Order: sequence, then structure tokens, then C-alpha cells
Amino acid sequence: MAYDFTPAAADDLPPFQEHPEYTKGMAYVNAGQWQQALLSFQILQKIYPDQVEVKELLDEVQMRVTMARFQPPRKSKGRKRWSRRRFLSGALAVILLAMSMYAVYALWLNPLLGQEFRLRQVTRLVNQADEAIMSGDFAQARQALEQLQTILPKDPETKVVLARLEEAEKLAALYQEAQTLITAGSWEQALGTLTELQNLDAQYRDLPQLWQIVQEAQTLDRQFHEAEEAFAHGDWAAAIAQYEAVQQANMAFKFEEIEARFFESHLKYSQQLLTEGGTDPEQVAEALAQVSAALKIRPMDDKAIYERRLAEIYLAALTAVDQDQTIELLQTIYDQQSDYAGRAAAQFLYTNLLARGDTSLAAGDRTAAIADYQAAAELKVEDPSAAQEKLSALAQ
Repeated sequence: MAYDFTPAAADDLPPFQEHPEYTKGMAYVNAGQWQQALLSFQILQKIYPDQVEVKELLDEVQMRVTMARFQPPRKSKGRKRWSRRRFLSGALAVILLAMSMYAVYALWLNPLLGQEFRLRQVTRLVNQADEAIMSGDFAQARQALEQLQTILPKDPETKVVLARLEEAEKLAALYQEAQTLITAGSWEQALGTLTELQNLDAQYRDLPQLWQIVQEAQTLDRQFHEAEEAFAHGDWAAAIAQYEAVQQANMAFKFEEIEARFFESHLKYSQQLLTEGGTDPEQVAEALAQVSAALKIRPMDDKAIYERRLAEIYLAALTAVDQDQTIELLQTIYDQQSDYAGRAAAQFLYTNLLARGDTSLAAGDRTAAIADYQAAAELKVEDPSAAQEKLSALAQ
């Protein structure tokens, strides 16, 4: 990292051998710590740019550092790429180290700032900012850096850290906003916030996972609204299919609401099939299947149990071979619900009563015929005139 030092006049400086950085650098050399020695002699050269001996020392240490790095360490194959936040924290830590060295230099160079109190204050603020950044407490870090800027207004590194800190604060604010919107189920707004966050840092924290969650939720939400629209328009088959697609994608999504819609859609579809199917056994069998599906959702629901029992009786009446059994079953349904299956059950009962009455009359059983004709005439059907005419003819 470059250090923006402004060297004092040569006449104001002591011999470079008396400078603290020279002493520190030589100690590092004797200990074989070439990287640390390189940093000390770089600072020393900034202070004594015209000293040939300092330049020679710097060249020698630089060569040692290069030789030490000649064999690069092996990298673990399983090592994951640093996240943006870790990289930012590391970069800020390096900058803060440079700031502290700048502070040491500035305090040593300017006698007015050379008080031990100021040095301790600067060190404390640098450490405080570093710890706050590493823990994610950006407000505390900003406060420490602003105090440090007051003490060292010319330090360029403080401005750099503040700029990067502002970027980190913005990322954190956008991330928090996105989480709030996701919790509220505001998928469009959440997607907009995540897009803004992605433009700044595509790998910020768990942004890719949040992006996927929002996109999936948005798809589910769209499917749910389509199912709701079908439900509102009475398109029960479409509503059932779309609610089922939502649950297959994510069972937890609006679970209770979808289960309630599922149950009602199956019952309504069953009634629709009965009304449209009339006396078609296949349609009635499908209606029975829809009621059974509703009962899988709410096994103890009284209404669904009642509807299934009627559907079972009606299907048995339609498929019965014996006419007496058919009439008995249909009469059971009529007694409980006269308009069952859009009055198709009543009309079928009416037809069978007339047919049986005719059979009885042909067999000479006038009493049985009159009973069937009378029962047929009393049914709530669209046109009971045939039964009434037969009764009138018998009365004459």
C-alpha cells in the first residue's frame, strides 16, 4: 500500500540511524522477519528519500522478501472464496495498520503532536475502529474514524476507510430492507432491493440464496393468484389443478388457506358434476371421487360425509338392475334432498314410478298402479302431467 508522507526538510531531521523505524527495521532483519523489515525501510525511505544507504538497505531487504516468496505455499483445494464482507474487513484492517503507522510518523515528526497522550488516543481509536468493523458495528466504527480524522485531518487512509465503510453500511442497509420485505411477502419490492444489492455486490452474504427464495416465492404467489381467480369464477377443475401445483412446489406456502380452498373446490366440483351429469353413472362416479378427495382434507366434516353418502346412494340407484331397488334408493335421496343433482334424481324417480305403475296396471294390479302414479304426481318435477293423466283415466 502506498503511504502519502510529506518529508520534512533535511536540516530538521536527525541522522537516519537515530530514527525509530531504522532501529525497528534492523531488529526485524536480525530476527529474519523480512516482510516487517521491508515495511520499516519503506517508511524510512519516505522520510530520507536522498539517503543512498537507506535505498541500499531497502533493496537488500526487498531481495530477501522475494527469495522467501520463491516457493509459494500450497493452496487447499477445498478452500472457499472469501466473501465480500471478509475481504472488506481484511482490506480495512490493512488500511488501519497503515493509518496507525502514519500516526506514529506524524506524531514523531511534529513536536506539537508528540505527546504520549495523543499517541495513545490514536492507537485506541484505530483499534476501536478495527474491532467495530470486524464485528459489523458500522456506527461505532464511523464514530471512531471521525474522531481519528479530527486528530489527523491530513491522513489519506482515514478517508479511504470512511468511503469503504459507507459502502459496507449501504450493503447492510439494503440487506436488512430485503429481509424485511421478504418477511412481509412483498416479493416485487424485495426483488427490486435484491437487484440493487446484487449490482453492488453479487456475492454479499447469502444474497444468491435470498434471490432464489424470492424468485420461487414470486412464482408461487403468481400461481396462487391464478388459482384464486379460477376459484372466484367457479372454474373448480382449474382451481384444484392450480392449488395442487402450488402445494407440489412448496407444501408450506399458504398451507391453511390453500387447504380450505382445496376442500371447498372439491365439494363444489362434485356438485357441478352431479348437475351436469344428470343420470350418467360415470359423471356421478367422478362426483363421488371429488367428495372423497374433500374428505381426505377434512375427514370429519359433516357436510362432506353427507354429500358422499348421497352420491354413493345415487350411484347405486343408477347402476341397480332391480327396478324396485332403484325406486327405493331414489326415494331415499328425494326425501333428504328433493333437488339433488339438479333435480335429475327426482326426474329419474318419476320416470321409474310411471314405468312400474304401467307394469302393475298391465298385470291387473290396479291398486299398485294407482299408488305409483299418485307418488309420481306428488314429486317436484318440471312436468308431472303424465302421472296426473294416468290417475284421471283410472278414476273415470
